[in-house]
Amino acid sequence: MKIQSVSIKNFRTLVDVTIPFDSVTTFIGPNGVGKSTVLRALDWYFNGKAGTLSEADCSFGDTQRSIEVRVTFCDLSKKDREALGKYAPAEADTFTAWKSRSPEGIEMISANAKGFSEFEKIKAATTAGAKKALYAELRNAQPELNLPSAGTAGAVDQAMMSWESAHIDMLSDASEGLQTNFFGFNSEGKMSGLFDFVLITADLRASEESSDTKSSIISRILERSVDRAAADSDIARIVEDSRARQQAVYEEKFKGQLEVLTRELNTVIAGYSPGRSVAVTPAEIELKASRTTFEVAILDGKTETQVERQGHGFQRTLLISALQLLAQSGAAATEGVICLAIEEPELFQHPIQAQTFSRVLRSLAEDPTKRVQVTYATHSPYFIESRRFGQVRRLDRVPGENPSVQMHFASISDVKKRLNGVVKPNTIDQQLDGMVANQLATALFAHRAFLVEGTTESAVFHGIGDRRSDGSIEAGGTAIVPVLGKSSLPLAHTILSLLGVPVYSLFDADANFAQRAKSKGKSEEKIEEERRSHVSANRTLLRYFNIEESDFPKEVVTEKVAIFEDHLESYLEKNWAAWCAARDSVESETGMKMDKNQNGYRIATKRAQGDVPEMLVKVLEKAEGK
Repeated sequence: MKIQSVSIKNFRTLVDVTIPFDSVTTFIGPNGVGKSTVLRALDWYFNGKAGTLSEADCSFGDTQRSIEVRVTFCDLSKKDREALGKYAPAEADTFTAWKSRSPEGIEMISANAKGFSEFEKIKAATTAGAKKALYAELRNAQPELNLPSAGTAGAVDQAMMSWESAHIDMLSDASEGLQTNFFGFNSEGKMSGLFDFVLITADLRASEESSDTKSSIISRILERSVDRAAADSDIARIVEDSRARQQAVYEEKFKGQLEVLTRELNTVIAGYSPGRSVAVTPAEIELKASRTTFEVAILDGKTETQVERQGHGFQRTLLISALQLLAQSGAAATEGVICLAIEEPELFQHPIQAQTFSRVLRSLAEDPTKRVQVTYATHSPYFIESRRFGQVRRLDRVPGENPSVQMHFASISDVKKRLNGVVKPNTIDQQLDGMVANQLATALFAHRAFLVEGTTESAVFHGIGDRRSDGSIEAGGTAIVPVLGKSSLPLAHTILSLLGVPVYSLFDADANFAQRAKSKGKSEEKIEEERRSHVSANRTLLRYFNIEESDFPKEVVTEKVAIFEDHLESYLEKNWAAWCAARDSVESETGMKMDKNQNGYRIATKRAQGDVPEMLVKVLEKAEGK
């Protein structure tokens, strides 16, 4: 089984949020928005002991509502169904269990804490006949529910359970009499061995996790790699021999003294209670073999040191290595699934190490034979593959007296639906492999994104930002993203918008393309082909941004998009002669060919005399949300 979705209510910053999960699920967003809170809520659900939470964990002091975490699992195996029994009938594709903490502090995990209100009378029926009759009555009265037929009371129970598993969003709190406590994950209950959740927090715990204690990573690895019972019989013989020898020493050293004490004590007792006596002898020795444990030490050459004596980077490397080994050993030794949850996996890691770690864990998660699921809370693009943007969950906060957290995600089907009638599905697939894979990772972490066609526009607007006294564009949280051609703009804009990133766009209408094409000696046939391409791209973009369509639109700055009538260089030549002079000066000084040179354009823009043209200033203000 694997996590399909998680719903969290009244837990710290998360008032009410539902999150779909994937084989790899990556949480991104600003600091303090609740990324790590999702992982900690799951850790409480799977591993938390009673009393772990308090009223202080309730969202914004709302102590009158229960804290609740709901997890729905999918991909149920035969072993999962056998262990879960009635909670996972054959017809159900998923299994859901809730964990809650009541306002009174009572914690409970249950697989039937929620139910469909219309089923309550049926579940409460005391006879098989009444249950079947009530179920048949509901089927007839509400055919829109599409309830399956059921001829026995047991079949009715199974049908209701299956229906509820498929309609989680239609469930409400079940009556207390219908709820049963469900033996969960952190015990010898139904879930033991089926799903293992391991959380690595951002605070360094390498020494704890490398100690052979019950729940540490190294202990979990040992449980899957080492048979602790292999030496039990030999150790038992040693312990028994030691016990016998110790008992013999007691007999030898104390027997005579105890016999004298016994006689003297009985002489006194006889004066008070004739006919009774006592015996003082060495007690039977009780020796028990201790649990076999192991320890981890660091060898630096011939010097052995403790884990906590190492630098933060090596300690984190040890944790990461242990986590990787845990996933690999878990796959080999058990049919259960391991979910690795890592807070800031990039912490203290060299970029190459971070990239390697990301690749290894992703390969484990995507290998169905490994039974591994991975989730991150990260600020690093190394742990995002833009081509798999559908695995990203972006959190942000909605301001207010009690700010709420909202979650954004974008599946490929969502993107294609949004672009229906604008971009063909097969074109989207082609663009995903190029533009998305290379351009969007950094933009996903930005507060705002400014989409431009290429590096020329990116360099010039960065240069404009460099001229300001209030800091660069990046300092304000805006990422300028070259999408490598205007035909890619709708896709990039859609993905970022669905992920909750405010987006502004700029493109060239290329009205004077024919003149440039002729100067390069292109044939009339090639020029006509190029014209059709520009017209098609221009009309697509105008349609996407809900602007009246034309072949070559005029220069304009709107709330969502800005358009150059031709392109940036021709605009600069016409409206900012000082920029052209600065460009030529940089080319002369450096010997660099300045045609489309990103660094040269940025330097030239920063050096150029005079004021920045009004349109460029206005475009940048729109992009930065000013």
